[in-house]
Amino acid sequence: MTHPAPVDLPTSKLFRLEERTIVITGGAGAVGSSVAKAILESGGDVVLLDMAASAKPDIWKMIQDAAEANSTQASYFQVNVTDADSIAPLFDKIRPTLRHPTRGLVAAAGISGEANATDYPIDIFRKIIDVNVAGTFLITQAVAREMHRSNVPGSVVLIASMSGWIANRGINTAAYNASKSAVHQLARSLAAEWGHPNNTFPGNTIDGTSIPKSEEGVSYPPIRVNTLSPGHIETPLSESARVRGLTDKWADQNMLGRISQVDEFRAPVLFLLGDGSSYMTGADLRVDGGHCAW
Repeated sequence: MTHPAPVDLPTSKLFRLEERTIVITGGAGAVGSSVAKAILESGGDVVLLDMAASAKPDIWKMIQDAAEANSTQASYFQVNVTDADSIAPLFDKIRPTLRHPTRGLVAAAGISGEANATDYPIDIFRKIIDVNVAGTFLITQAVAREMHRSNVPGSVVLIASMSGWIANRGINTAAYNASKSAVHQLARSLAAEWGHPNNTFPGNTIDGTSIPKSEEGVSYPPIRVNTLSPGHIETPLSESARVRGLTDKWADQNMLGRISQVDEFRAPVLFLLGDGSSYMTGADLRVDGGHCAW
């Protein structure tokens, strides 16, 4: 049985997120905190996850002020997204603090690295893949289990990159580019599994990399999974690129002649999380100033 479309919602509700909790990884970062504020202002509660023990005081004050002004709730938990053994206990800790079921995820945790491919140490290459791909999967898996537990539909937004579509000029980031391309495919694959019960096929062949299915025939409300692919973003982390003159070059490579600001990803994320994108899954929303369209 398919899940009904939200055809009777007023237009004013298409971007609203009342009565749902949204988990944000990389929540202490520039993009994560900007998105968190937007979600709070749109009626949703947020759970911020990050490697840091706590958010910077100015960021946390911004988040708390937004929550208070909008009668929403924000909480913060420390996590290493690659530590599989810690994630289930973390969600056991989070669950009792929530006012509303978890119905969304913004997976913004990620790292980059720069090196010529012939010189790339394999341990650093693996670390980038581990954080950006395996870490994204582990948190997405945990959030999907929470949605199944609550028997609610949801929306997952994986922050990918235009670098999953193209190779960047002026900087050698083979591991990062490969990881973001993998995030695109991960999203498509998860969207296929979680969109409709008929998409999960009976049985599977058991071998060294396969395991028996645990819930044959169990149906859950749909979880939509999409990616958001930003272009170059102006953040504190881009300062070294600016010093090298790279940001000016990147600005010349897109159709708007500038790199983006973190606040420009608020509306795309709200669109993907909310019911306004109810028929969108397995897709990539590229917000790159036209960089990839030349």
